[in-house]
Amino acid sequence: MLRSIVKKTPLLICGAMLLGLLGGCGGGTDPTTKESPSEAKEKQASGGKVVTVAIASDNGISTMDATYAMTDILHYELIYEPLVVFGKDGKIEPCLAESWDFSEDGKEYTFHLRKGVKFSDGTDFNADNVIFNTDRWAENSNTASTAVCKGLQTVEKIDDYTVKFVFDKSFYPYLTELSYPRPCRMMGKDSIDANGKFVKPIGTGMWMIESYQDGKETVLVPNPYYWGEKPKIDKLIIKVIPDSEARVMALQSGEIDFCAVPIPTESMSVIENDSKLSLVSRKGTLGYHMIFNYDVPALQELKIRQAINCAIDKNSIVDNILDGNGTPAAGLFPETVPYVNSKNNLGYSYDIEKAKTLLSEAGCKDSDGDGILEYKGKPLSFKFVFQTDQYPEWKNVCEYIKAELQDVGIDIKLELQPSAQYYDTLWTSRDFDMVMYRTYSDSWNPHGFLRGMYCKASDEAVRVAWNSDELSEMIDSVLQEVDETARQEKYSDIFEYIYENAIAAPIYYPNGFYAYNKSKITGVEFAVTEYELIKWAKIDTVN
Repeated sequence: MLRSIVKKTPLLICGAMLLGLLGGCGGGTDPTTKESPSEAKEKQASGGKVVTVAIASDNGISTMDATYAMTDILHYELIYEPLVVFGKDGKIEPCLAESWDFSEDGKEYTFHLRKGVKFSDGTDFNADNVIFNTDRWAENSNTASTAVCKGLQTVEKIDDYTVKFVFDKSFYPYLTELSYPRPCRMMGKDSIDANGKFVKPIGTGMWMIESYQDGKETVLVPNPYYWGEKPKIDKLIIKVIPDSEARVMALQSGEIDFCAVPIPTESMSVIENDSKLSLVSRKGTLGYHMIFNYDVPALQELKIRQAINCAIDKNSIVDNILDGNGTPAAGLFPETVPYVNSKNNLGYSYDIEKAKTLLSEAGCKDSDGDGILEYKGKPLSFKFVFQTDQYPEWKNVCEYIKAELQDVGIDIKLELQPSAQYYDTLWTSRDFDMVMYRTYSDSWNPHGFLRGMYCKASDEAVRVAWNSDELSEMIDSVLQEVDETARQEKYSDIFEYIYENAIAAPIYYPNGFYAYNKSKITGVEFAVTEYELIKWAKIDTVN
């Protein structure tokens, strides 16, 4: 049970101290150069500079509660802000908290809040607002999987701009989780009504809502009270375009100026051959892999899982299917992820003869000569689920994997599902044998992905990607490890366990290619995280 405490005595700080650097998520600007709220509103009313961006999934503004996880993630970055942000190389940097201190046992964090910050409705951000938000985390099913919310015991108001969080145990990624786009962003009190129902998004971020149509578009204008670097444009329109080909056509026609969804491999030549468009790439932290359903008897056999790994030619997938736009995977995560390195990033090499030997050793035989092996009297046949709404290249990749596994006697039945059904299949119905999936990105890796996929969110919940008490205990142990050297060793042990037990089949690490209309906009510069994507204050229109 989370308790909120108002404390009027001075704060005594002991233990380790970590001071944030001034600057943070918005970047500093000279207050004398800022527009007044009235000047900003006049500029917006005149139309001014407008940039249109495409996304793939529902904008869902009517449900954009900061604790809710269904709205497109970019909107959280644009409207809400956290206490701290995930910086370059995983360094935690200031945002609404200018600095912080923590106790030696890792259970208490004291945040010194930035002064002079206002929400887009003109109300002040202070300790009372932090407590308003943390109170909403308590006993909330939407925050149950986030340790910083679940483990928070008390929040003490020391003064108007100082709060202390007390947790039930040490957990090294607390600050990292506070940087997440959701559910830990700060929301204005008038975002909810007297009954606690969400009514509208009010944040301290660079942008605020002017208008929206759920499932179609959001119109954003600059927050006139924003404390950080002001945007150069006067209006940002976010259009929902689920189909990848339609997004490319919208770029060509000038309907959109920037596509905030990676361009599929088959459309890259179209972009490259259009003189108005520019293609830019970012090397991210994603890994694409196959999840095995641990309830399927044949997939409980280690040698079958190892054989599947050995039967897939990942180099050929990258070279021939993706035209070189990616890296063949070793382990689940690329080496851009913290704690992953060349020594512990273990994977299976393509070896079709070894795959056949492993299947034979597992007792698989083709007793009827139809080319499909049987395991314990049943055909070695698996339902392989994937989606293309967000990952259009998966269709060709999955078809290639199907052919590869067919060559060693494994029958694959591909099932393409709309994204909503796909996520329901993975998280709820579990009606799959294998599913194409991706790791999380940036601040979620590796700890958030490992915890979310291989540990239980509650006693009643099931583990999503593999059911192993040993692995879950290893993950719990590393998350409580305060010594950096010991933490690295424990992560290496986890990666080795995943490899030796072949609990997944890593396929490739994608390179994200994005496109924009260079004849209409300039200043496209990637942000640190994929969910923020670009530095929105730098975007400008071409004169």
